[in-house]
Amino acid sequence: MESILFWSAVTLYALATIAWFAWAAFGKPWGATAGQALLTLGLLPHAGSLAMRWVEVGHGPYNTRYEVISADTFIVVAVWLVATLVARGLRGLGVFVAPSAFLLMGWAVSTFELKREVPIIFKSWWLVMHIGFAKLFFAAILLAAACAAAWLVKERNPKALAKLPSPEKLDLYAHQFMIISFLFLGVMIAAGALWAHQSWGRYWGWDPIETSALVTWIVFGIVLHFRVLHRWSGRRMAWLTFVALAFSVVTLFVVAILVPTIHN
Repeated sequence: MESILFWSAVTLYALATIAWFAWAAFGKPWGATAGQALLTLGLLPHAGSLAMRWVEVGHGPYNTRYEVISADTFIVVAVWLVATLVARGLRGLGVFVAPSAFLLMGWAVSTFELKREVPIIFKSWWLVMHIGFAKLFFAAILLAAACAAAWLVKERNPKALAKLPSPEKLDLYAHQFMIISFLFLGVMIAAGALWAHQSWGRYWGWDPIETSALVTWIVFGIVLHFRVLHRWSGRRMAWLTFVALAFSVVTLFVVAILVPTIHN
């Protein structure tokens, strides 16, 4: 049943991608409506598959890479849907969210592993906070990058992606998502330090992921510094947002996969 629910979610995300591409490439109004509906429906079987996995293995989606990536995908789609309720202009970002969700689910299933027991140190409320804010951080910076990408598209062709807000608003939304991701990353680091003290008897040990997270947080601070104090905007901020996303991906995935670390 877990597999059926997982592949149902993948199918709905794939159909949503097709619908959003029809909207973006051919200007079909039904594409945005169908795309949003399919992404929303996809969350239902996706939530079911995550819940069944949780019950089966006895812990949250944070141990194997399959669990982590699948849960990350769910959070990205869910955060985007909540954001569209706050600012309807963000609805058009589905053209970036849908293919991202589909590809992430493909990556998740390619790393599928059977049940694996978690160490006793993983059974901590601080770990739940640490991982939860890490997922929210990833969702926020991904949406910031989507706004930046949409800005670049509309700068080149103002008539493209007609249902998205003006470039000025997209620039503002990218900045707001950047601030949110910066704050989430800070909470992630702080909760991780408290978990480390509880589990290993120290708050900070310059572990590769700890160091990479701190560097990423500093990079985010520098980018926001240029925006707030030096009034950078537009193209320069769009590309700096992509730089911030790259540092985030390195921290959350590349270091965790390729570098030996106590987090593994």
